[in-house]
Amino acid sequence: MSLSPHQLTPARDRRRRKLRAWFVLPHSSAVVAVVGATALFGLLASRFHPPAGRFALLVLGMLGGPLAVGALNEWCDRHADAVAKPHKPIPSGDISPREALGLTAVGLALMLGCGAALGWRELLVLSAANGCGLAYDLGIKRTPFSWLPYLVALPLVPIWAWQTLRGFEPRLLWLYPIGALLVVAIHLAQTLPDIEGDRGQGERGLAVVLGRRRATALLWAASFLSAAIVGLGGALFGARPWAGLVAAALVGLALLAALLLGPRGQAHWFELLAVCAVALALGWVVALG
Repeated sequence: MSLSPHQLTPARDRRRRKLRAWFVLPHSSAVVAVVGATALFGLLASRFHPPAGRFALLVLGMLGGPLAVGALNEWCDRHADAVAKPHKPIPSGDISPREALGLTAVGLALMLGCGAALGWRELLVLSAANGCGLAYDLGIKRTPFSWLPYLVALPLVPIWAWQTLRGFEPRLLWLYPIGALLVVAIHLAQTLPDIEGDRGQGERGLAVVLGRRRATALLWAASFLSAAIVGLGGALFGARPWAGLVAAALVGLALLAALLLGPRGQAHWFELLAVCAVALALGWVVALG
């Protein structure tokens, strides 16, 4: 009886591959970005003295959502990835489809349990934010409206932190018009590396519709314009205008460095823009007082 190459792999190497696959499966960089932003906004909302119990539920509740969204995304893409990206956790055989759905269920249970413990309003906002990610996984990502779940969900992160630890703050709704361009840029940064494979699978996401050249141009234009809007808006309307200006300047320098680096840094554009989004949102929130 012959053994498959996977069976011939030493036990230690199989364990290493399994651990790496569990790390990659939920898109860990996105999970860290969202959970880190939630914690930062929670600290800011509570003036750096959060009630320990509610703060823990805030962070754990948001952790569950991205875990579920990332794992479901891999499950939904498993057949396309088997052709275009056989190295990914499910097509490679390191993670089974059932295990991916299991992580999705665990993430949803964590999100819903923590959200319910915080209150029905908090549960509603948390479910709306992560529901957008699930809707993206289940089909919207394959349409020209693939940017829409990002636009709805990302500004809900600081809104939810305030709702949980301080109460709803209407001025945070300005994050929607102010952050819209940067949200689109973040979406393009995440999808550009896969544009050829997505096109080959017949998908019609925004990056595929625009094409690599126009999508890249839109990504940088939207990013720089978002920084300028936060700096100018904070200076004109903020109680602490320096915060918006500092955030805009730091983000502008980071974007310029990445732009000068060129395509060599494309693999890290998503992480860069996620950090820039948090910096600009923090600058805007502090500027508003």
